Amino acid sequence: SDPSKVVTKPHGHGDIHALLHQNEVAKKWKEEMGIEWMCLFQDTNGLAFHTLPVMLGVSSKLDLIMNSLAVPRKAKQAIGAVTKLKNTKTGEYRTINVEYNQLDPLLRASGFKDGDVNDKKTGFSPYPGNINQLVFKLEDYVELLEATSGLMPEFVNPKYKDDKKTIFKKPTRLECM
Repeated sequence: SDPSKVVTKPHGHGDIHALLHQNEVAKKWKEEMGIEWMCLFQDTNGLAFHTLPVMLGVSSKLDLIMNSLAVPRKAKQAIGAVTKLKNTKTGEYRTINVEYNQLDPLLRASGFKDGDVNDKKTGFSPYPGNINQLVFKLEDYVELLEATSGLMPEFVNPKYKDDKKTIFKKPTRLECM
């Protein structure tokens, strides 16, 4: 890799929400076409097409606003983890994705001295893997897009070569989820 060349990287999965808002795609689907549900999938995961119909059925039956597919994940595996976090000030719970390189430090800082470890019975982490397969109820989704203009919070997600965290594995970038 030539250090004098500009490295181009995508901004993140969250860009889809801004694009759907800016071009009024979700709004048109809902209002002009009567579409009730929207599925987002990662195109690098062809197996998603086997699960999306089931996700859609479950989402409809349970009248979910949003649904996310998760898979078993080994501790410290390089895949985001679906977690339930509690805001200690408000007591509010949120189920969110935590990037794999942030999960272990978060757990250790929260009193889990061993961090992300596999469950002895299942052999998997208690935090399943997020594989970016999402189903949204368009009525609520369009309302949220209007309120947020489709903007997603940004963050810097550095990936380091070793535990010293002094050398990047690859260039870091501003991302959104």
